[in-house]
Order: sequence, then C-alpha cells, then structure tokens
Amino acid sequence: MGVKEALMVLAGRRSLAVAATILSLAAAAGCAARAGGSLTSAGGSPQSAAAQATRPQAPAAAPSASVSPTPSVPAGVNVAAFDALARREATAWARSPLAKEWQTGLVVFIPDELTSGPSTGFPSLAAKEAFGNGDLVFTGPPPSSAPAGIVTWPDGSSIKVPVLSEPAAFGKLTSSRQCPSCVTTPLSVTAVRPTTLAVATSRGRAQVPAWAFTIEGVSAPVIQAALPPGSYVIPGSQDTPSRNALGRLGAEFVGAFAPIISADGRALTLRLPGGFCDTTWGALDDEVGGAVVVGGWMHNPHPHGGCLAVLVMRTATVALSVPLAGRVIIDAATGQPVRLEPLTPAPGRS
Repeated sequence: MGVKEALMVLAGRRSLAVAATILSLAAAAGCAARAGGSLTSAGGSPQSAAAQATRPQAPAAAPSASVSPTPSVPAGVNVAAFDALARREATAWARSPLAKEWQTGLVVFIPDELTSGPSTGFPSLAAKEAFGNGDLVFTGPPPSSAPAGIVTWPDGSSIKVPVLSEPAAFGKLTSSRQCPSCVTTPLSVTAVRPTTLAVATSRGRAQVPAWAFTIEGVSAPVIQAALPPGSYVIPGSQDTPSRNALGRLGAEFVGAFAPIISADGRALTLRLPGGFCDTTWGALDDEVGGAVVVGGWMHNPHPHGGCLAVLVMRTATVALSVPLAGRVIIDAATGQPVRLEPLTPAPGRS
C-alpha cells in the first residue's frame, strides 16, 4: 500500500473527498496493539495473542496529535476476523506463482528504478524536459561489448537473465513522454557502455545488467536496465481475491506499509494511514508459515462528528515470536507482499 491507496482508505473511512493535505509523521510514536485471538508462529504452532503484552511506543520527537495514549484495542475492532483473513491470505500466497519467484526469481518492486537519470542532475530544465520526453539522438559509436546477463545479490546468490541489446535499451529511453506539450531540443548521446544498476527486489538490493549512456553536456551517464520483459516480475500487477477484504471487516481497519525490521529481526515497525481525528491506533499481525500478515486499526471516538480531511501517517510496532528471517510480509489490505524499507540508502549504480 502506498500513499495513493492510503488516501483511498481514508476517504472510505470518513466518507470524505480525497484528502487535500498529507501529513507524513513517520517518526510519530504510535501504539502497538498485539492482536487478541489465535496467532500462528513461523513453525505453525498456535500461540495465544492474549499472552502478548501490549506495548506502547517509545517516546519520539513528534507532534502530540500522533501519539496514541492508550494501547488497548477498541471493542469495535474484530481481531478474530482479522486473524481469519490473515490466514486466508497467507494460504493464498503460499499457493501463488509469485511466492516461488519471490524466493528464487527476480521480483522488482519499483519499475521506475530500471531507468536512472544522471546522478549529478541535468544542467538545465530544458535538458531535463528533453530527456523526459525521450528526445534523444544517438551519435556515438556502437558498444564494443554487452552487459553480462547475470543478476547478483549481496549474499552472493545470482541468476542468469537475457539481456536487452543497446538499441532496445535506448528505445526505452526514447519512448518516454513525460511532457507531451513541451517543445524540446534533441539531446546528443555520444557514447554507451555496459554497466550494472542497483534495484530493489524481493531478495534485497540486486545488481542487474544495464547500459550507461553518455549525453553531451551532462556530467554523469543515464543508466537503463538491460532487462527484457518477462525476465522479471512486478508484484501487485494483478488483483488478488482478498483485495479490499480488510475494509469489509470494518471501517476501523487499515492496511500497513513501509515496514522496518529491527536489528535482531524481532520488532516490525509499520506505517498506518489514519485520519486527523483518530486518537488511538495500533498494529495487528499474524505469523503464518512463511508469511507475516500485517495491518492496523484506527479509532475515532466521535466518528459522526466533523473532522478535517487530512491523511495522517502513524507508526506502530509489533513483536514477532521469532526473527523475521526470510519470511514475506503481506499487507492485509491488499493480500500483496510489501518490501522492507532500507535502513540506509543503497548506491544506485556501478
């Protein structure tokens, strides 16, 4: 779930128009509510959630409006229904074709990362607009070699992939039409060489084969991944049977996204989309086999009163029974996997 989906959730919960203001309070101290009902550990053994103590968030430098003062789950939040949905989603995930690709294939989270502009930026707005419109002319010599058809991960694992030719990769750049109404002057591409590009995948940051194009007057190259269609998968490109099922459980349920795992792998911090008038909130999770299904709840004590149409991002943390390790995190709102947010930025190219 991203900000766009979060806005839709908020509009549905409040029966309001699309929120006009986004307040990202990522550092807010939320309230972690460990779900009641029956949870299942990674090994499959039942674990009573009632035995899990509800833990308020650690204090943080954030506006007081984003601090949940009471961690108890409101009576209107049907945790048992969440548990049942989580188990269905985990089962559906285990049977899906994407589950195998997730562990052994190339699953690219952000397709836009397959094209990387110059690290130093463009020298002018005109040059940036020309590039965004694909207004490029190749004037240099053909490349003397091609990228190696190998994708590698930090743990040393790798897979072989087919590679786009230089003309095909250049065609991806020239097909861009970000500003159809702009009148641009063609940019001269004077050289090309094989390289690699770092992209976020289900298995961590991967180095994929790429082409580096030198543009006249631009100090750093433009990088285009040399991955042909079919060599990688984009999660969320198809609906799942459980899409929007979380919202049907009750208006107070919300999805969770941008998870961050602690150093020991046992604490999972989630971002939750809420409304301006929500006074308490918390995170929910179920550990089922090789998946951790996550969601959250928001509580407005005066749901029928007037309230600003403002999306407020809160945070809450759940404690896992065992370290996350290689388990997938599934957003209960969509039934789709979500990627762990990196703790530190990764370099983009080599």
